Amino acid sequence: MVPCFWVLREIDAVIITHSHADAIGGLDCLRDWTNNVQPSIPIYVAPRDYEVMKMTHHYLVDTSTVIPGAAVSTLQFNIMEEEPFTVQDLEVIPLPVWHGQGYRSLGFRFGDICYISDVSDIPDETYKLLEDCQLLILDALRPDRSSSTHFGLPRALEEVRKIKPKRTLFTGMMHLMDHEKVNDDLARLMETEGLDVQLSYDGLS
Repeated sequence: MVPCFWVLREIDAVIITHSHADAIGGLDCLRDWTNNVQPSIPIYVAPRDYEVMKMTHHYLVDTSTVIPGAAVSTLQFNIMEEEPFTVQDLEVIPLPVWHGQGYRSLGFRFGDICYISDVSDIPDETYKLLEDCQLLILDALRPDRSSSTHFGLPRALEEVRKIKPKRTLFTGMMHLMDHEKVNDDLARLMETEGLDVQLSYDGLS
């Protein structure tokens, strides 16, 4: 299998889930790409997160402040509301969720694939957008319990049983999650409940 980064020559879009550092900190690292491969990259971001980025990444939002000759990412910011939008010919459906009390984050649906990386609770109205999901990629931080901002594995499994996707991959695991042991335990759920659930890993295809 050839790693995708050897053949990828264009990034159609970067879609921002929320404005925490682990979600937007990498924007600056796109500078090598926009300086050497692609002139600019479209960024899709919610209004509230764009306001944060004006402070944390002001030099990317307002390029007039960049020192001449400095190598920074060249980005095209597109403000997205919580309504479907299109990137190239692909419809993207935002999935509003809570990422801690009072903090809104977004998952996204691409066709039959639903991605929710940072979530502590799912609003009732979002469940309708998850109907008939074939592949669910879902937050599961800890093996034992949820935190104030993330699903733990027990809560994530509750949501899988409620959403009923054909297949689920958990993401965002911390160091306490024993990958091999937990995957062995999860595999048994296929036998007992018919749940196709596994922890994801780098390079998964």
